[in-house]
Amino acid sequence: MTGIERLLATAGAEVGYLEKASNSQLDDKTANAGRANFTKYARDLDRLGVYHAAKNGLSWCDIFVDWCFVRTFGLETGMKMTGQPMGGYGAGCTESANYYKQMGRFHRRGPQPGDQVFFTYDNGRTMAHTGIVERVDKGRLYTIEGNTNDGRDVIPNGGKVCRKSYETGYVCIGGYGRPDLSLVREEDEEMDLERFKTLWHEMRQELQDNDSSGYSEKARAYFTDKGLLQGGGKLPDGETNYMWEDLVTREQLVTVLYRVLEKLELL
Repeated sequence: MTGIERLLATAGAEVGYLEKASNSQLDDKTANAGRANFTKYARDLDRLGVYHAAKNGLSWCDIFVDWCFVRTFGLETGMKMTGQPMGGYGAGCTESANYYKQMGRFHRRGPQPGDQVFFTYDNGRTMAHTGIVERVDKGRLYTIEGNTNDGRDVIPNGGKVCRKSYETGYVCIGGYGRPDLSLVREEDEEMDLERFKTLWHEMRQELQDNDSSGYSEKARAYFTDKGLLQGGGKLPDGETNYMWEDLVTREQLVTVLYRVLEKLELL
């Protein structure tokens, strides 16, 4: 999966979450629903020291977006992607938009999946609400937002994680922050059994030489001198290849044990 797909999967899994009436049952999507702004998103980020002060119990649309990044990519990378310093003020929409601006990653047009969309009521001087762009299709913007509801327009402080949509020219869209996705690697979509076998073989080849640790020197010398371990062919310099760091099969194990028992005349 790409970084964007991973981010959207994290956000999408939270759709339907309701804020809580008290600081209780925060991990349950619908239990203890209320209007007091308590969420697992703020709790988790508070524990990590993400913001300048504790935020659980406060409006949480931007906190939800930050949580999705941290949850998906880890604390350090998630914060860097959105341009936020630890202990900063990114729990507020205006401040988060400013962090993107400081990175040169804030734009007014051309939204893409994974962008953080900001909504405004004063032509962009301040930002009142935010979410994550899920897709753009035929002039319409589709989002996943925290602390909203299913209403048609922008709904700040609505108490729920929802999917929503707007025309891309909607007057209340103040702009988009584009996270730095160059900081994350795409997951390998081509991995299958044959690809795994190839990589496994390549790893084994790196181990099949005479690299070894000093602690085993006496044991290695004893087993090779007594002929109990005979190696697997020759290295380019003609030295017997004992493949000290390679894996041991059951077949190899019983062969060595058999030679030991022969030396001890126990067969």
